[in-house]
Order: sequence, then C-alpha cells, then structure tokens
Amino acid sequence: MMIMTILKQIWNQRRSNGWLFAELLIVFTLLWYCMDILYNYTYAEYQSKGYNIDHTYHIEMQNNPTQTIYTDNADSLELFWWKPVDEIMRRIKDYPGIEAVTLWVGTDAYTSNYNYMNQAYTIDSTEVQGARIRYVTEEYGKVFLTELLRGGWDNWNSQATPIPAIVSEDLADSIFHRQDVLGEEFYDYYAPGLRYRVSGVMARQKNMDYSRYTPYIITPVRTDFYKYQMLPNISVRVRPESDKGFAERFLLEMTPQLQIPPFYLFNVQSYQEQKVIRDAAEGITAYIKTARLIVLFFIINVFLGLMGTFWFRTRHRRGEIGLRMAMGASRNSICVQLFTEGLLLLILAAVPAIVICLNMQVADLTITDPTDTGTFRFAFCILLTWLLMAFMVVAGIWFPAKQAMSIHPAEALHEE
Repeated sequence: MMIMTILKQIWNQRRSNGWLFAELLIVFTLLWYCMDILYNYTYAEYQSKGYNIDHTYHIEMQNNPTQTIYTDNADSLELFWWKPVDEIMRRIKDYPGIEAVTLWVGTDAYTSNYNYMNQAYTIDSTEVQGARIRYVTEEYGKVFLTELLRGGWDNWNSQATPIPAIVSEDLADSIFHRQDVLGEEFYDYYAPGLRYRVSGVMARQKNMDYSRYTPYIITPVRTDFYKYQMLPNISVRVRPESDKGFAERFLLEMTPQLQIPPFYLFNVQSYQEQKVIRDAAEGITAYIKTARLIVLFFIINVFLGLMGTFWFRTRHRRGEIGLRMAMGASRNSICVQLFTEGLLLLILAAVPAIVICLNMQVADLTITDPTDTGTFRFAFCILLTWLLMAFMVVAGIWFPAKQAMSIHPAEALHEE
C-alpha cells in the first residue's frame, strides 16, 4: 500500500523527478561500465593459471663460449652436455630447502619465450588446433603443482612410442570434443612421424595474469634438442620456510659448486619477481593502475554528486517532514518512506539502464581482452552497481533527514 502511494507521489511530481530519473539512468550506465572494467581485470588477475609459482625459482645457467660442444657428435654431446647437466641437477636437488627440481624447454611463464606445436590433430579428424608446448622432466608437476584433472605422468620418457603427453582441457575439447581422452593419440601436423599419447588432462593454462587461456601440451624433454647447444632451463620449488633470501643465499653458496664445464651459474630469480618485471616491461602494471585510479576517481565523483543531489532534495523537504511529524508520524516511518521513495526512483531508473547495459555488452562495447563476457559477469556487475548506488541514495537521504527530524515541527513549518 505504501509503495503504491509513493509511486503515485513520484508520478505527481514527475516534472521535478524527471531530471533526477535521467541522472540516475546515466550514472547507473556509466557506473556499470566502470564496475565491468574492474571485474574484468580483477577476475583475470585471480583466475587460476593451471599451475602455482609461489616459492618457485628459475635458475639460469650459461656456458663458457671458449668451450665448444660438438653437437653433431653423440659422444661429445653426452660427455659435455648431458653429464654436466645431470650433475648440476643432482647438486641443486641436494641443496637444503629445495623440494623439487625440473629441467625443461619451451614456453615459460611470464616471459615472451613461447614454443608452439603449430597444429595438433587426430589421424581420423580434419580439425587441427595450435598449442603452446613445454618439454619437461617428470618433476615439473611437483615444481609447479600442475593441476591435473585426469591421468598423470605415466611412462614419462621421450623415447617411448607413442610419446606421452599431458594436454590442457581446452585442447582436449578442441581436437577430441571431450575430456575423457586418456590413451587417445594425436599428431604434430608438420611432423606426422611424431605420435603422442594422452597420459593426462590438466586444467586450462595461461602464461600471464591478464592473458587468455591457451591450449597447452606438456611432453618429455627430447635429447635431440640439445644438438643446437640450447642452455638448460632449470626451475625449483623451495620449502616455504626456506624461501626468504633464497636467491641471494643460493647464488653465494652454489656459484662455485655449479661451475661444471662448460656451464656456470648466471642468475637465480623467483617467478614472482619475473612476473613483476614482465608486467612492468609490457606496461601492464601502469595500465592497470591507471585504469583502476580513473574508475575510483569516477566512483568518488558519482558518490559525491549523487549524495549531494539527494541531500539537497531531502533538505529542501524539511517543511514536509515537519508537517508529517506534526500530524503524528513517527521518525522511523518518515525515514522508511524517504528511503523507499529514493530506492524506488533508483529501481525505476535501473530498468532502462539495464537494457542499455545489456545492449552495450551484446554489441561488444565492453573490454573483453582478458576474460569473456557472460551472464554471471553481467548480473554481478549490475548487482554491484545497484548496491553501490543504493548506498549513495541512502547516505544522501539519511543525514539531512535526521537533521530535519531533530528540530521541533513548529520550527520546521516556520522556516517553510
């Protein structure tokens, strides 16, 4: 009953409420767009990357340029590459505080170092899918805590036929159209002699916080890579209690121990530091900070403007409030009526505003680089926008209404 009365009152005062309605509609639309931007980057930042880089480090080795490895000679490669690398791996694994160590080649997190399998395909399918690829030792899963959904690291050997591979769930969907694909085989389009057998399915992977998910393949390190004298890439996971000062301590203590010809220890860097450096180099850090500051500045201005509008509107009605009190209305009932009136105006303005926002999303006018649009994202941002504006409306009504109700009704009427 009260709501119908208030709606009639709003309609009767439509001339004065029209400008307020227009303001609420425009502000709602713009504020939703700002909330959508914040949601887009915040959600992308906290999305699972399919692996964990906490307490992980990249150990960078270099080789002495004066020492030549004859990579076309199997004995030379074994003696001057694999044996030194095996010894380096053993010494690193024995270092106090290290949980796991892995040797890998290919795509790395938070860098521009990407390796691709240009097209992965099944032999009876005409559909192909490009994918990033990592060649790793079995300990890789323990270092980066790879999120496996099915299967595991069975028979992890590059000499096996077919070669075992762990694929991301989106790659499984693309080439097999399902995720229950353990034991299925696929091929490299440009090297059809290489057959791969799916030994596991892992969660979707991405290389940086604000990048999209990309199809991935993890497969064993192949010995023939090092015919090109590639440097060994080594990553380690350390125990949480040993993490503080690990890089400096490791460099100091292990530099002489890892000087095994032709290699020497060059640098140790945490993946968290690598992430910060990569974001800064790409301009991501500055861009995200600027976007968030602009949105925050806009929200503060909307808050002050909208609250000021309702403040002025409520203060202008002191005579009406005094008259209601003189007629026997309680303070609580007056507050409820004022709040209900303000929130009903907001609801009425929100309806066409939501239609506008929906059309903006359908027309792809929102930012969709890191994450896709969807029903949940739209509904969440709409709800957040409405709650934020409802708080602004209530704040703009409450304080001047409280001041108006604190004076004697006769005084309020006299001022009117």
